[in-house]
Amino acid sequence: MEESKTLTAEVFIDTGKDFRPEDSLKAVYTCTPGETVTLDFDLGVFEHTCGFRFDPLLEDSSMVKLLEITLTYQDGEQKTIDFGRIKTNSDVDFEPIFVYLHKDPKFFVDEALSLKLAGARVRFQVLELGVGDKEYWQEIKKHSVSEKEKEQLLGKLELSMNQNRDLEQENRRLKIEEADIYATGIWKLQHDARGPLKVIFGKGNLLVFLAAVYLALCSELFVFNNAYYSTPRPNDEVLVFSFLRFGMVWLGAFVLIAVIHGLIQKGYRRELI
Repeated sequence: MEESKTLTAEVFIDTGKDFRPEDSLKAVYTCTPGETVTLDFDLGVFEHTCGFRFDPLLEDSSMVKLLEITLTYQDGEQKTIDFGRIKTNSDVDFEPIFVYLHKDPKFFVDEALSLKLAGARVRFQVLELGVGDKEYWQEIKKHSVSEKEKEQLLGKLELSMNQNRDLEQENRRLKIEEADIYATGIWKLQHDARGPLKVIFGKGNLLVFLAAVYLALCSELFVFNNAYYSTPRPNDEVLVFSFLRFGMVWLGAFVLIAVIHGLIQKGYRRELI
């Protein structure tokens, strides 16, 4: 059977001047590890309360299981405080079990719930003493995550999820726009073109293609016009449009403009880098 220990708990009240030794109440109790301890504190001696702190023991590092903090107010109302409204300075957190590798364990009740207090009841268990001298607790502490770190990690996770949600919405919007653009003829022609047409209607080549057509037409019209007005010209000579000549001029113009365009783009990209 484990030996019982005599320990000291202390309640601090913030009367508007922070937590001070002169605004505290001590309670000596005896317990064995794992035994439930119930302590009642009369807070009527304090005229003004705006903060509540409970120190379960002052003698040693420890593992404490907090069972309940119930506050009684000056109007007679009693309220059992939710664990989400209680903060502690534990080194390892297994809520409601807290491990303290130092000799100053503390529980802080939310200030909004600590106004006009008349009394307090605290129920807890001291599960183990002297944990600060045990190496395995130091190892556990190294790999544990504090409440602040948890909040930071959860905040980063929530931010990433919101960003991912925004990206998904943007992706859906772009897909809709892509479908609308694809429905237009010229983009579809560029996208679905194969072989030589892929070169002609490919991205950046359409204007080159049109420019080459324009130059070839100008060349053919020049030849046609020059032949038409040349003198003398036999009356039986028929002037015809030469597709061969047009094609040769267009091909030469297309290749020349495409090469020049490519060199210009290459130089531009080099400047950006």
